[in-house]
Amino acid sequence: MSSSSTPTKEWLVIIPDHSNALEKRLAVRPQHLQALKPKIDAGIVVFGGATLSKQPSEGETPDMTGSAMLIKANTEQEVRDFLENDPYTKGGAWDVSKAQIRPFKCAVRTAM
Repeated sequence: MSSSSTPTKEWLVIIPDHSNALEKRLAVRPQHLQALKPKIDAGIVVFGGATLSKQPSEGETPDMTGSAMLIKANTEQEVRDFLENDPYTKGGAWDVSKAQIRPFKCAVRTAM
């Protein structure tokens, strides 16, 4: 994201974790969240979260299998660069080679 203003093109990203990467994911999660904060504040990351193998029962730890997010970027390559430089990738959690990056046009947004 080299531009000083927030890009307006949106990309829906679904990125799986490597097999058996939960421990790696949890180990680098604080760095991942810290790295995202300025991108969230700048409006580049619109939403994001973990994909799960199933809905957890109350009190059960979620079985995270990857991530889904909405990113603003000028090009798909900028999104790929974003993913390559994320702590989840560098820490061995995300399998970037299997990332799905789709142009996206959001029609509805609601606040949490």
